[in-house]
Amino acid sequence: SSKYDDVLFELAKPLINSGVILLGIWLTLIWVFEGSSTNEMIFSTFVIVILLFLVSRFLSQTIDHFIPIGIKNLNERADVDLTRIESLLSTVFKVAIWSAAVLVIMAQLDIDITGFLASATIISLVIGMALQETASNMVSGLLMVMDKPFEQGDKITIMGVTGIVMQIGIMSTKILTGQDHLVVIPNNIISSKEVINFAKGGPVDSPKRVNLRLDIEVGYNEQPAHVKQMLLDITRKCDYVIEEPEPTALFMNMLGSSLQFRLNCWVMDYADEWVARDWLLTNILQTCNDEGIEIPYPHMQLKYDPASVVEENAAKNASDKKDKAAEKEKAQALARKKDEAESKARMEERKSIRETIDSLREKLELQETDDKDLSEEEVENRSSILAEIEELEQQLQQGGGESGD
Repeated sequence: SSKYDDVLFELAKPLINSGVILLGIWLTLIWVFEGSSTNEMIFSTFVIVILLFLVSRFLSQTIDHFIPIGIKNLNERADVDLTRIESLLSTVFKVAIWSAAVLVIMAQLDIDITGFLASATIISLVIGMALQETASNMVSGLLMVMDKPFEQGDKITIMGVTGIVMQIGIMSTKILTGQDHLVVIPNNIISSKEVINFAKGGPVDSPKRVNLRLDIEVGYNEQPAHVKQMLLDITRKCDYVIEEPEPTALFMNMLGSSLQFRLNCWVMDYADEWVARDWLLTNILQTCNDEGIEIPYPHMQLKYDPASVVEENAAKNASDKKDKAAEKEKAQALARKKDEAESKARMEERKSIRETIDSLREKLELQETDDKDLSEEEVENRSSILAEIEELEQQLQQGGGESGD
């Protein structure tokens, strides 16, 4: 506080010194020309004009010095970034100060300002209507800076455009797409549209975590347990997929010509989403081919062979099919056994989580009372219990594939 007082005093020194000198000159002239009302009025008007000029300059210098400090303190306290509007605020305040000073000076000089005010009002209305869109963008930009739905460097999707935020300006936001196209979107449009922020969807310790889902379809002659184990085994080998939350493979639907499964896993950084998808799909296709898992697709095959070749090929194909069928049956049996064990463990885990949630809710009911009667320690305890319940419910959703389509 004392530091700011010293700065303010330094800025006011020229005003104080000039004011004292002007006051001395004015008193001297009044004494010299005593009795001359005309001269007194002229000297008084002159002194007032000079003082108004000095006061306006002092206020402008004060604004230039203290607005950056105020913006900096607001940024630190509210955790926002208002640096971009610093020069705009300074300009607006200084224009208002000098405009008021000019009007007062004109009034002191007996200049009729009625017409000037009327003209200024009309011009302001015209400019306001012309800059309505611009003002809307500026206000939206200011609100975005304070609310921070996204930051520079975040990956977002808006109006079908997906890319990295390169710059958040007062008028518009610039997004760089994966095709190296720079998309400029006015801020008032962004503020009225749904924005998907990939960089803030995960928990606090891994905000860039992203959920990766793959829908895989196989033939009706495949065993669900075999397919699910195959998908999980491949996913656990992928370096891009994290262990927690644990990947899941779910039997989702029975379609017209295929069984649909969903692989649900998480990638630590959304920048690795596409390479993780590529790795998983490549290995899933390769494993399906190796293990004889049918992936249905519309196709037509025409063959014409002599009878001897047909018999030879038929015998060879029958032998190959028999060997593959034996291997496949063995793999399916192992997968069924493993899937049963994992399903049982998963059911027990979900049952345990639900029991824990019920127990925590009972604790809350026992502690149910007016918030004013709670001690600080009890309030913290209730908050901790609520946070634990929320985390457990999230685990249930993630494990059951209930977190959306």
